Amino acid sequence: MRRAMLSLVIYGFCTLVASTWAEPWQGDFETEDLSQWHYLANPAGISVQSDCVYQGGYAAEITISGDEQFLWHGNAALNRSELNFKPADTREGTDVYFGWSYYLPKPLSSAKHELGYWESSDSWQQQVRFNIHGEALSFQSSRADEVYWRLPEGASAGVWHDLAMHIHFSSDPTQGHMTIWHDGEKISEQYLQTRVNDTDAMFTQIGILRAREDSTATILIDNARQATDVQTLLAAFDPDRPVTCD
Repeated sequence: MRRAMLSLVIYGFCTLVASTWAEPWQGDFETEDLSQWHYLANPAGISVQSDCVYQGGYAAEITISGDEQFLWHGNAALNRSELNFKPADTREGTDVYFGWSYYLPKPLSSAKHELGYWESSDSWQQQVRFNIHGEALSFQSSRADEVYWRLPEGASAGVWHDLAMHIHFSSDPTQGHMTIWHDGEKISEQYLQTRVNDTDAMFTQIGILRAREDSTATILIDNARQATDVQTLLAAFDPDRPVTCD
């Protein structure tokens, strides 16, 4: 009897923990503020607006310029303003289903703008990232010079786009893998190192990170979500229903 009771307790605990890890999350700004997000990296350029949204009534607007207030600790190499999300569990062997939608009112400059990336807590090492140059979107390992892929109009202005990903976290490049969808279409499915090391949790930041330049850059973010499966993740964006903000 005691063994049976202990087994039930252990099973119940494991079920509770698993359900907590898998709990869906929304970063859709329907709270009318930024409270859904775990941290704001240089919040000076981040606001919530209702003029242009993908879903619901609100979306974030991120605008930066070359002004000193957008330099990270005065470093001209880090001109930024970003939203931070920390999944509950990114340990070795775990899976995360995550995505967000984005909108450019006008094309960005041809300089590299980091739209989103995964980085390690404590050691603060970036692992993989999405870049925008003008209206082109690319994806790469942060330690590599060459990109895995590039979409010439993946960040075209005037229409909402979406990035969705299934990440299997591992510091072993033969075990870690990512599947990425852009506007509902599968772009890549590849094995790569998705954790920096065996100890540090991983987090993501979304917005604009670039070297300082005089131009002003604006991007809108909406529909950020962590799902429990691929179907739910992809169902949040309808590629057959283009959304514009004319």
